[in-house]
Amino acid sequence: MLDYNYTYPGYWKAAEGPERYRRAIYMFRKRSMPDPVLSAFDAPNADAACARRIRSNTPLAALTSLNEPIFVEAAGGFAMRILRESAGSDAERIERAYQLATSRSATELEKAELLKFLEQQRKRLAEGWLNPREILTGDPGKLKELPQGANPQDAAAWTLAARVILNLDETLSKQ
Repeated sequence: MLDYNYTYPGYWKAAEGPERYRRAIYMFRKRSMPDPVLSAFDAPNADAACARRIRSNTPLAALTSLNEPIFVEAAGGFAMRILRESAGSDAERIERAYQLATSRSATELEKAELLKFLEQQRKRLAEGWLNPREILTGDPGKLKELPQGANPQDAAAWTLAARVILNLDETLSKQ
C-alpha cells in the first residue's frame, strides 16, 4: 500500500529473508506519513503518548486483515504450522487452529462452517478456479516447501481457512 501512496524514506529499508519475520519491539513510524495498515486499525496519533487504545472494529480493518501482505503471509505460516502439528483430520486441525488463535475450542457451529468452507475451497482448487501455487506464494510459478504429507491443494485450502480464523474479531482484539 505504501508503494502507491508514499515515497519510501531513503534511510529506511524493509528487512528481507529470515529477518523479515522477526517481531519488532520498536518499528519505524514517521508522524507525517502514517502507515496505512495502522491507520486502518485506528492507530493513535503519533504526536502524543497513548496509554490505551480504544477498541474499534471497522470494515476497513477487516479488509486490511484479509488482504494486506503481512496478514496473508501470516495466514500462510499459520496454515503450515497447523498442517505440521496436526496430522489428523480436518476437524482435529480446526481444533488446533482455534486453540492457537483464540485459546479456546471451536464450537460445533464453527467447526461445521469451517469444514464446509474447506470443502468449497478444495472444490474450487480442483476445478481450477484457484491456483494453489499463487495462494501459497503469491506467484503462480513458485511452490513453497510443504509439511510432510501435505499436497499443494490441501495447503492452499488451509491457507484460505487460516485467513478466516486470523480475521476473527476475537483473534484480532483478544478481548
